[in-house]
Amino acid sequence: MKSTVSINIQGVVFHTDEATQQLLSDYLTSIRVHFDKKGNGDEIVNDIEMRIVELLTQRVDQSTRIIDKQDVEDVMGLMGSPSDFDNEESRNESKRVLQYPRRKRLYRDIDHRMIGGVCSGLGAYFRLDPTLFRLIFVVATVSGLSPFVYIILWIVVPPARTIADKLEMYGEPVNISNIEKAIREEVGNLRDRFGEYAGRAKSTFKGNG
Repeated sequence: MKSTVSINIQGVVFHTDEATQQLLSDYLTSIRVHFDKKGNGDEIVNDIEMRIVELLTQRVDQSTRIIDKQDVEDVMGLMGSPSDFDNEESRNESKRVLQYPRRKRLYRDIDHRMIGGVCSGLGAYFRLDPTLFRLIFVVATVSGLSPFVYIILWIVVPPARTIADKLEMYGEPVNISNIEKAIREEVGNLRDRFGEYAGRAKSTFKGNG
């Protein structure tokens, strides 16, 4: 009879046998070691672990939270391992070996919103310019049609808050490579915005001086 052990990931506890616990623990350790000395490593690992929790949670009975070796291997296959993405050659090889499911979901794109992010979310989902949807809503409202469609969508469509949400919004696989790439792009955008604001503030200060 196999003994049951517990493993805690991002505050969520799963129960399994010792061999599966070791497999999952080694996998998580390899991810932490890979990103340990990289910029934004903690944030990347945090998002990867949250995604792993989400995938495991989808596979278990919520009353027991028992996972087995197949559950862990399935998650590892979906997420990939850090070594799969170390260079361009291995990245291409991993795409041939691993078949990542692309799940596309409608979210509100609050990073590029003008009001509630509904139009930018629709633009991301359909891969169209969100301006098109903004014009549709404006024309519909001016024409006397109810503006409540926008309000209803604002209420029922969830915002894309996490990296996983944003990747799903564009129909991209939520794996280690894409999570790392998305976080680095976000950090780069923040740096660009900060540099722009700092430049404006400097120009204003010089002008006032």
